[in-house]
Amino acid sequence: MSGEPLALVGYGGIAGRHLEVFRALGAQVVAACNRSREGRERARDEGGIPRTYADPLEMVASERPAGLVVCVNVLSLFEVTKALIPLGVPVLVEKPPGVSPAETRELAALAEACGTPVMVGLNRRFYSVYHRALERLGGREAVTGVWVEWSEDPMRMLQLGHPPALLPLLNFANSLHGIDLLPFFGGRVEVTRVWGRNLDPAGAALRWQMSLDGLGEGGAVVHFASSWDVPGRWRLVVDGPGVRMISAPLETATLLARGASPETVEPSPEDVQFKPGFFGQAAHFLAVVRGERPVNWPACSLREAVVGMELAALLGEACAS
Repeated sequence: MSGEPLALVGYGGIAGRHLEVFRALGAQVVAACNRSREGRERARDEGGIPRTYADPLEMVASERPAGLVVCVNVLSLFEVTKALIPLGVPVLVEKPPGVSPAETRELAALAEACGTPVMVGLNRRFYSVYHRALERLGGREAVTGVWVEWSEDPMRMLQLGHPPALLPLLNFANSLHGIDLLPFFGGRVEVTRVWGRNLDPAGAALRWQMSLDGLGEGGAVVHFASSWDVPGRWRLVVDGPGVRMISAPLETATLLARGASPETVEPSPEDVQFKPGFFGQAAHFLAVVRGERPVNWPACSLREAVVGMELAALLGEACAS
């Protein structure tokens, strides 16, 4: 049990997921910040957080938390995180930390200059089934191939009331979860080919199709393909010597090995009880807060987030051109 005092910056839908795992790990969530009165009331009434603030800097000055969990809306993540980094308090920030590679690079440079540990919330990096499967594949260094099939649904986003001008951000806000699996399994990616198009002749609807090929730093071939013109979910394939992991849906993993029946990889009890990956992510962040470890693999640092953001930008530019 840790007992570290933490504070939430932003109290939207994902905040409750963070809250339950940090409390399960023994951390104290002592305060929350939200610009809206409704958000502050939810933090008190639904989250049981004793003190709420409208200004994050005032909250940090008053509460002196050991760590900050930033889960404001996508368009506010960059500015809020940029304001918090100089305070020197370790930060776990939801993805994407910026709406462009340039913003993410700026945050990374600022964090390095200030000596502030910043971890990006990409919870799939902590799926227990991935780590158990990696052990069977021979570890990350044994991975020979990573293939990700992705899809997004801009029409659904429009139906939910999201402004059309914001839809290209799906490449950073949602697709980053899939794109990030390439460097997660394969290391830093050297891109060999990028392709994209819009199936709408007028270019108004985001009927994007895209793909990217490259090589991971350990020699694994990596491939990402996405269509924004069809329904469907996501699929991940990871190869090692004589063994293949298939994840569809992504929270699951099945191992195929020569001469053996397909084997289902069982998740950890924590990934059954909580949203998958959130418990491991929170445990890693608390270790960062205590100074027991840096923001290293499997966690995603701001510098590593830049890798995924750059890949997402290449794909978006290929579709928009």
